Amino acid sequence: MQRTISMLVADDSHVIQQILTEAGRASKLALRVSATDNGRDCLTLLNGGNIDLAFIDVHMPELKGTEAFWAARKQGIQTFVTLMSNPPSTEAVELARKLQAYEFLFKPFKPEDAVAIMKTFDRITSPTRVLIVDDSLTVRQLVQKVVKGSMFNCDIAEAADGETALALCRRSEFDVVFLDCNMPGLSGVDTVKRLMAMQSSPKVLMISSERNPAMEREALDCGARAFLHKPFDSADVDRVLHMLYGLRCPTLTVKSEAPDFDVAIEGSTIRLAHKITGHIFEYLWFERPPHLRNAIVRPASMCNLAPTHFTHVAERAALLQLNENRLLAA
Repeated sequence: MQRTISMLVADDSHVIQQILTEAGRASKLALRVSATDNGRDCLTLLNGGNIDLAFIDVHMPELKGTEAFWAARKQGIQTFVTLMSNPPSTEAVELARKLQAYEFLFKPFKPEDAVAIMKTFDRITSPTRVLIVDDSLTVRQLVQKVVKGSMFNCDIAEAADGETALALCRRSEFDVVFLDCNMPGLSGVDTVKRLMAMQSSPKVLMISSERNPAMEREALDCGARAFLHKPFDSADVDRVLHMLYGLRCPTLTVKSEAPDFDVAIEGSTIRLAHKITGHIFEYLWFERPPHLRNAIVRPASMCNLAPTHFTHVAERAALLQLNENRLLAA
């Protein structure tokens, strides 16, 4: 039976309320939607304790959205929140990060951006059966602590070797396996091969303190989905699990976005060159929304990563740069 998700839309724009309500229908999730156009009612609804997912505008009558969000967090309310604003506000985004919001949407946004967040919430809060396989008890305990710190709702089991892991996978289904590469007896790569031969094969994530490109390629060729190098943290787990489940990673990492790009603003054009891949993103910018138009993407010829992986991050970095240079209307 599909669970019902309680969603709050807090925005004094009835157009935005309508967009988010329609996005909820498009998500095909069982949503019970509440809406308000002021911050005080937003806080009252959040403090009611029965809101699972919320989209909150930064600027609202009676009480700012950020103030309502702050007050709710002080009361221990852990609602999955996405903040929204126009124009982009670096200060509001920074506060959203401190309050552990999931995402920040800059208006005008696409309905599919909201749908992606709704589906991510559904996946993140659904049970994820995780198996940690490592011959070191200490490492298993450390990895378990890190995985528990993830935003995903993980139910964790452990195995000290490949044979035990295979036996556990025969008895019950696991969604994700964190598998050490170097183990006595059955190696990590051989364990992957046998896991992939099972009818219900889990998503295998290799972990290793060793950096061995040949071994990594072999593991990936045998069916492993990704690689994490020890030591890693909960943010690394979140990033990889988003990828494994085909979810769009949140861009609420302001401090890392602008440094990822070389940015140039020339007249009505803003150009961003991604430092690692070499992909170039160009936009005509306008003082009034939509601030970015006529996007042109120039892929780097020698890069295997498609520019689409970085499009939403480039747009976000461009908007923040325009805001910091005071080129957008308040």
